[in-house]
Amino acid sequence: MKPLDTKDKILKAARQLFVEHGFAGTAMGKIAKQAGVNHSLLFHHFGNKAKLWGAVKADIVKDAKVQSTILPATDLKLEDFLQQLLANQIQFYRDNPDIVQLISWQRIEAGNESDIGVTLSEESQAWLDAIKAYQAKGEIAPQHKPEYIVTLILSIASTTALDNNQLIDNEEAYLEFCVAGLVKCFAAN
Repeated sequence: MKPLDTKDKILKAARQLFVEHGFAGTAMGKIAKQAGVNHSLLFHHFGNKAKLWGAVKADIVKDAKVQSTILPATDLKLEDFLQQLLANQIQFYRDNPDIVQLISWQRIEAGNESDIGVTLSEESQAWLDAIKAYQAKGEIAPQHKPEYIVTLILSIASTTALDNNQLIDNEEAYLEFCVAGLVKCFAAN
């Protein structure tokens, strides 16, 4: 196993500290100390704390994608695509407690630090492109903003994976209900 390079050391330290203390509770100096690097290297590699926060989230997603694909192929029927996408995203949340904790911190700190929320990452762009592909095929009405659709899908996945909802006694049936509703809602008719 090769030793971590400076950027990886920073990401590892930042991930641990952000998960434990959130964005506001984590000082750049503390990250540098934990990583064993000069404070200025954080700014050299990441620019600022908000960009480092985004890089930590992107690194978690990158690692998860090595294990399995989240975004299904767009050659599936829309219903099958949505079913698989929701299942994959729910499993991603369940398999990656650090991203769940970072999302929780984002929600808590949203009023204080607006630039640590959802960003247009490479992964987000792939999701938007998938929705646009279904719009081009006529399975999703063109008047629906892809950004709204992605946000809705992520909301369903996150609440299903993370909220202990006693009203949902059968997750599979619930997801089928959600997918059927989404397909109907998105219809180009």
